[in-house]
Amino acid sequence: MCPLVLYKIWKTYVVPRYLYGLEVQICTKADIYELEKLQRKLFRQFLSLPERTASSALYILLGAEPVETVLDRNMLSLFLTISRLDNAIEKKILKWELEIGKDFTESFINRIDKILNKYSLPNPKEILENPPSKYKWKNMLKKAINTYWSNIWKEECLIKTTIKYLTIQENPTENPHNIWKAARNNQNDIRKAEFKSRLITGTYMLQTTKAKFSKNQISGICELCTKAEEDIKHFLLDCESLESVRLKQMNKLLSLTELKGGGDKAIYKEEDVLQIIMDCSKLSTTSLSHLKAIDLIEIEKQSQTFCHQMHKERTKIQTR
Repeated sequence: MCPLVLYKIWKTYVVPRYLYGLEVQICTKADIYELEKLQRKLFRQFLSLPERTASSALYILLGAEPVETVLDRNMLSLFLTISRLDNAIEKKILKWELEIGKDFTESFINRIDKILNKYSLPNPKEILENPPSKYKWKNMLKKAINTYWSNIWKEECLIKTTIKYLTIQENPTENPHNIWKAARNNQNDIRKAEFKSRLITGTYMLQTTKAKFSKNQISGICELCTKAEEDIKHFLLDCESLESVRLKQMNKLLSLTELKGGGDKAIYKEEDVLQIIMDCSKLSTTSLSHLKAIDLIEIEKQSQTFCHQMHKERTKIQTR
């Protein structure tokens, strides 16, 4: 089954029960970590990715919210509901907590203040005095959450070399990556997308990966051509033993990046070609700015075919 379908089931039927009532409990960082740990384990199973996969990559690929944010959203929803109840005892209690809040760091209003501050939203006093409409609050919170996690995940993509080719989609906590948008819910497409996910997260076992894990007891030299270390660039662009498959698939892939209606054939730098194969949406504001979102998904589909055919040929040669 497609991971997006599995995530939809998890989000719709399991998460509300999994986190029921926790918005009124005092959850420690350790509690949230354990809740998050279980969710990440399931996401790895949904995506068929190993334990060593970067956590941020799981959320980016699925377009999923961390447990931390679901709890924050539920707490803020409760707070907004109370703030709209004029003359209600609950609202009076919140105002009282606000006045003496510094003396009770774990009070509900103090926890709300921390959450609002985290997402750069108005402080509790402003909201209690002038509660925003449901529509305005929904859009404000959605934008704030997406901005917060987008900034965190972008920083992680810069730090972690295994996910340096991975692009963060717009509204990443609710918008799945093109890898899975391009995959239909059938076995063939899912298999291709799973393989592409392993490539983009740096968990596909190339010779350089084996050498790293074995502390260089296993050679990092390509077993197919024996001419250079087998890293992601060598596998996709350089290995002579895969050239016949590469040429056939590359022509199809790069033809999709050209302007509709003709024009000069695009010439790309080697690093851009590699990025187009790995995740073309990263070039949507530069080399591929002339393409629409639907065009990028078509490129992604062909890229998945390209990568899967390369993998099949590599495996075939290795097992001779």
